[in-house]
Amino acid sequence: MTTYADLVTAYLDDPGPETLAPLRRAVRNSSNFTVDLDLGPIDKMLAEGAYAEAATALRALMPGAIFSPSAHLRLATALERSGEERSAARERQVASAALRSIRATGDGSEEHPWTVLRINDEYDLLRALDKVPGRQDLVETGGRRIDRHTCTDGTLVHFDATALV
Repeated sequence: MTTYADLVTAYLDDPGPETLAPLRRAVRNSSNFTVDLDLGPIDKMLAEGAYAEAATALRALMPGAIFSPSAHLRLATALERSGEERSAARERQVASAALRSIRATGDGSEEHPWTVLRINDEYDLLRALDKVPGRQDLVETGGRRIDRHTCTDGTLVHFDATALV
């Protein structure tokens, strides 16, 4: 039986559409997956220095939060501040791979939008690209629903939101 860890490892070992698709499919089909992952309570725990509690809460969000860049980065922070440097490094690696996986799905144009698992993954990528979101519009084109972000610098970036809405 293939586990979530096996799917993540397969993608990390050989990143590409052949390993990303089964991973994303498994995450989407997990019982606790949600397109609007709320990490607000985790942020509060981290701000209060409750690192062990934050790590426990983040782990409880898995497998639905697997490959959420922001969830993995928060888990890395909680682990690092709890003295678990090796586990924290692994979580940073997964967060970085999750961002790369999004970028590998397109170029952000309307014709080739990026695909994501959840809405906040869009914002994670925008932050990684040093873009500040300004306006977000949902547009229908070619039978798809596209989240179009107009960044404060005027840049337009697009995400295929068909599976999200």
